[in-house]
Amino acid sequence: MAHNPSAIAHRLNVTWIQTILGILFLTGLSAAGIWWMGFHWSVGTVLLGLWVLFPILGWYHSAALVKRLMRCQEPDKNNPDHVRLVRIVDKLMPKTGLKIRPPVYVSPLPVPNAFATGRSPSQAFIAATEGLFEVGLNDDEIEAIIAHELAHVQGRDVAITSLTAVLGSLFSLVVAQGLPWLFHSAFSSRKSATLLDKLENKVKKQKKGFFATSGGIAGFLVMVVIFYIVSTFAKFVSLFVSRCRESHADAMAAHWTGKPCALSSALQKIVLWMTLHSGPDMNTKFLISGLNPILLVSNLEEDFNSEGPKSTKGGALSGLRRWWKRLGENHPPIPERLKMLDEMAGGSCPRIM
Repeated sequence: MAHNPSAIAHRLNVTWIQTILGILFLTGLSAAGIWWMGFHWSVGTVLLGLWVLFPILGWYHSAALVKRLMRCQEPDKNNPDHVRLVRIVDKLMPKTGLKIRPPVYVSPLPVPNAFATGRSPSQAFIAATEGLFEVGLNDDEIEAIIAHELAHVQGRDVAITSLTAVLGSLFSLVVAQGLPWLFHSAFSSRKSATLLDKLENKVKKQKKGFFATSGGIAGFLVMVVIFYIVSTFAKFVSLFVSRCRESHADAMAAHWTGKPCALSSALQKIVLWMTLHSGPDMNTKFLISGLNPILLVSNLEEDFNSEGPKSTKGGALSGLRRWWKRLGENHPPIPERLKMLDEMAGGSCPRIM
């Protein structure tokens, strides 16, 4: 089946707009939180800064860390599958606009998947697992998968998702500031009339300061609840941006290869393998779960058919549960990705299930 250039262009534009809006939203919330709460240097400020620093360190060292964790190795020139992988990467490179070809590695993991990471295109690499060669993928399907991963490199998606993680952490800590005994001094100063100072002066009249924002028991409990709610909200916005980048990579793969249905069939074969096998050992499963955001296919995918997850019973409650589950995922559900690929193909791609 051919492809629909206008549908692909539309999807690329939509995903970029959604990405920018998500980043601007988190930036605006963080700035508004700082302005609303007031801010000055203190021990609490330094602790807050260290917390926000973690995503930045993760972004900077992402390539080295993932390479070590996934035990990535250079392709074996005597392995036909490895040779095919390198050949397909070389074939795709002129279409990507990348000035430097990312190194290609193979991970010995038996679970079929692929991934790309690195703080910038010049520092990035792409990799496939050994399991990817065991699910019967043809050249077009592997090409579509590699195009998806190269799209992450070209779009600087690791940097984008790391930025949203930083903004999400900052927003959570600024608004919740809420472990009062730890962060109160970062946002409250006796020399200025910030919101927290006003609240503090008001609640001092309460008996024994039970509701005091910086020390009262009720104030502590309320702040813990606020911290959880705000952190969850910020996390959902960050995951929304992550899903946008996955959809963008799917669209770029369709654009570069001109074969949206090749990626559709590849995704179906991988998830079919996952549903038919018991999965890796616990150590491998734990490792993959930690690196889930950078994988081609989430290893948390449930059984599905062309219309969606098989567990469609339960009415509104079941629908609400699936919606809530989707908010907490880095990837769009497979049925949603297949539907978008159908649109970019200008029709319905074949289903293997």
